[in-house]
Amino acid sequence: MEFREFRDNCFIAAARRGFECFELYYAKSTDFSVRVRNGEISEYKNASQAGLCFRGIYKGKMGYAFTERLDEELIEALLEKAAENARVIDSDDEERLFREKTKYPEANLYNPELDKFSETDKIQMALRMEKAALETDSRVKSADYCTVSSGGGDVLISNSYGLDLTHKSNLFCAYLEAHVEENGVVKTWFDFWYGRDLAAFSPEELARNTVQTALSYLPAKSLPSGEIPVLFSPCAAADLFNAFVSVFFAERVQKGFSLLKDKVGAEIASAAVTIRDDGICDRSITGAAFDSEGVPCRRKVIIDRGVLKTLLYNLKSADKDKTESTGNGFKHSFRAPVETACTNFYIEPSDIPQEEIISSIPRGILITDLAGLHSGANAITGDFSLSAAGRLIEDGKIVRPVEQIVVSGNFYDLLHSITTVGNDLRFGLPGSLGIIGMPSILVDSLKIAGE
Repeated sequence: MEFREFRDNCFIAAARRGFECFELYYAKSTDFSVRVRNGEISEYKNASQAGLCFRGIYKGKMGYAFTERLDEELIEALLEKAAENARVIDSDDEERLFREKTKYPEANLYNPELDKFSETDKIQMALRMEKAALETDSRVKSADYCTVSSGGGDVLISNSYGLDLTHKSNLFCAYLEAHVEENGVVKTWFDFWYGRDLAAFSPEELARNTVQTALSYLPAKSLPSGEIPVLFSPCAAADLFNAFVSVFFAERVQKGFSLLKDKVGAEIASAAVTIRDDGICDRSITGAAFDSEGVPCRRKVIIDRGVLKTLLYNLKSADKDKTESTGNGFKHSFRAPVETACTNFYIEPSDIPQEEIISSIPRGILITDLAGLHSGANAITGDFSLSAAGRLIEDGKIVRPVEQIVVSGNFYDLLHSITTVGNDLRFGLPGSLGIIGMPSILVDSLKIAGE
């Protein structure tokens, strides 16, 4: 049975059963990945899933039920499960469905040509990437996590208020980690590419660039401990912000897991910082026209030249604060609850190249890699202590690579300490909290523990 036929029959039955309002959220996805090692396939995945969530207000409470089959014979059982779920809810939190009539941004997030790229083509691309990495330099010992993946899917949302939305997307991703060794010293570097236009991707170029970066860290050594200016590369900055982006989620603030309570309208960062979250972003190839509740994913400024303008809301958290949802309510699957996530979260870049920022630093460090983000960052207090690697800057020039250091500080203090942002905005890999993009950011001083 097609979704819309199932929907129509389900909605008729839901109204007859006594649901005040109701919604169907249907998601279908495909997921392919292949990982190669030593010229052979080491991991292979080709999966698909589909299913829907029915939710509706029954006797004042929101009930949920799920099914993986669009079968008319299952409708009554689905509705009974949702009604039963509503009857046992004892929470005072109110939930509602989106009913406002509104416009949605245009989203072109699907390339049909990408779906024509065969599994054999993807396997060969992964093998080419590994081969290029191993042949780049004799010091390359392995190309681990040499993976090509692709995915896509459809999301359909319909509710009894007339909402009827469809989202279709796909994406291709390649990544690898190069291991190099010289005189018993081993270094690694990880890099990635993702997009929808495979004509713009070269597996050989990604492999060579990853290897060359790994090789450049072979003579790395530590630094004396102290406090010095720190310039975070775009990828390192994105990793750092990914660890703390949840402090901007209203539901986290309401639960006391963020220090931004009552801070809207207050200065929480330096004037160099403007942070946006855009559903559709010209600088990114991922995004969404609407969230999992059907709310438009509009463009919004979170921090404007240091001043906090808004938190990120789903419908429930917005109702608690008596404001509007910002279109940031997302489900990780059709069975998952709605939570808050970013769309395209980034610091607005300047027109200053990274090289110009480096030239302005008498002595500092360019941090290009951070480790320990899961254990070394406290998203509630903002404190972090992270292993890092990068490059020493002296007299406005990069002089050597650096390793075996720990950078520590506080995220809320760091926001105030950002003096300059670069023009080199790059988005990281999509994750459960959304996608984070950052340019280079210069912080006037952070603690470095080294020698």
